[in-house]
Amino acid sequence: MATQERVIAIAIDGSDNSRYAFQFYVDNMRAANDKVYLIHAVEVNSIIHSAQFMGTTYAFNKDALGKMFDEEREKIKHRLEDFGKLLKSAGIDGTVKSVNAENPGSGICKAAEEVHASIIVVGTRGLGKLRRTLMGSVSDYILHHAHVPVLVCKNEADEHHSKKK
Repeated sequence: MATQERVIAIAIDGSDNSRYAFQFYVDNMRAANDKVYLIHAVEVNSIIHSAQFMGTTYAFNKDALGKMFDEEREKIKHRLEDFGKLLKSAGIDGTVKSVNAENPGSGICKAAEEVHASIIVVGTRGLGKLRRTLMGSVSDYILHHAHVPVLVCKNEADEHHSKKK
């Protein structure tokens, strides 16, 4: 009897915590018939409000803005290529999906719906309680807005999650 295909959405941004979530999937959840999507959400507002942009004059400079977007597009391209290599090195025939979003959490939730994911796997950013309260977190957003189960992988190596003795 063949097992049914599962569609797994793994949120990835290149951080150690997102790589940990990917590795957790590989080591603990992976099944032969899984269809894996590594989802990378690009927050367009962060590009516009980057320190580089804020360092330019306030006058609208179309050339500088165009150059900045081209540089960011190139960084994203390299990041996506690295994610593809991550899939290949794990022997997973999956897909890397990049989405533009107002915020990463909503982009990941929307992309997971589009690919009909049965679960979303996400790492944590390791924010302390105060920063998480003030800034929110992508994993919290996904937990509260996803329409499928969410697995949040806490990396024990992260200083905010390690057990204090």
